[in-house]
Amino acid sequence: MEATIIYDTFPAEWSEKYLKNRYADFDPILRQARAEAGPFHWFDVEDKMKLSQQQRTFLKELKQAGLRDGLAIPIFGPIGTMAFFGLGSMTGPLDLKTQDIAELQLVCQYTHNTFVALSPDFPMSELASPLSPRETEILTLVAAGLSNIAIAEKLGITENTVDTILRRAFKKLGANNRITAVLKGIGSGLILPE
Repeated sequence: MEATIIYDTFPAEWSEKYLKNRYADFDPILRQARAEAGPFHWFDVEDKMKLSQQQRTFLKELKQAGLRDGLAIPIFGPIGTMAFFGLGSMTGPLDLKTQDIAELQLVCQYTHNTFVALSPDFPMSELASPLSPRETEILTLVAAGLSNIAIAEKLGITENTVDTILRRAFKKLGANNRITAVLKGIGSGLILPE
């Protein structure tokens, strides 16, 4: 995999060293991001996987470069694309609420989808819509933060009907909860949050 940094505000020496030494080839944070759908703190990777000596040295060098904490946000997008957003802190721990992290993940997902849609390198015509119009409508309302009751009232249907349609969408998207379904729907370009 070729590492490409599109935009960063990390210390210049660190970014240059990262690319020059091909750290992306063994960066444990990137490896974990490929395997985990949700955001995680960088240094938690030590508890999530068995690290090689090279990977332990990498994390030590990351700390020596002044990075005290970081949040990894893996993004899986349309037509099999993947992106990694990293938010680093040089002042101390990133003390973010769960809701803040979920909102960051949504922003990163939208940014990646927009990048893919605007890039001539990605043929968006390969996308197919496995969701029915009603499933798309309801999942879009879930992405907007509405509860099943609020969706039912808005659409003039029963809460049971909303639940049934969501379960069909979950099955089609390979999701087992609302957040995963929304992220997969956005990531595959099937829905856009309002």
